[in-house]
Order: sequence, then C-alpha cells, then structure tokens
Amino acid sequence: MTRRDKLDIMRELLSLCRNKDMKKTRIAYVLNLNFQKASEYLDWLISHDLVHEEKNGIFKTTPAGDALQANLEGLNDV
Repeated sequence: MTRRDKLDIMRELLSLCRNKDMKKTRIAYVLNLNFQKASEYLDWLISHDLVHEEKNGIFKTTPAGDALQANLEGLNDV
C-alpha cells in the first residue's frame, strides 16, 4: 500500500463532497484520516472557496471545487 499525496486526498475529498451529503466525521472515516487531518484539509478547501459548509454541518463543493476536482481526475488518468 502506497501513501497518498495531498492532491490525491483533496481529489477524493472533493469527490465525496460533490456526490454525497457528507459531515466531517464521515469524511474522516471514508478517507481513512484522523479527525484533525480531515479538519485541516476541509479548512484549507473552505479558505480557498472550493468547499462550503451548510447550516446542518454538511459539506458541499462550490463550482470552483467541482472544476478543480475534474482537473485532478484528469491528472489521475495520465
């Protein structure tokens, strides 16, 4: 098993937030991250307007986040 780099984790996180209603705890569980690391990634994505948090604690991608996720998927295919 190889280590994932930050771009792989962000791609997976954006994909989760795009396709499903995900709360922070569930994101950490699905991505196999501890809660602190999941929070760090989410905080960075929020600060760059790629993800936003809805009132009920659900995280969703923004249009910019959708575009970045598509670009990262394209890089993954290469």
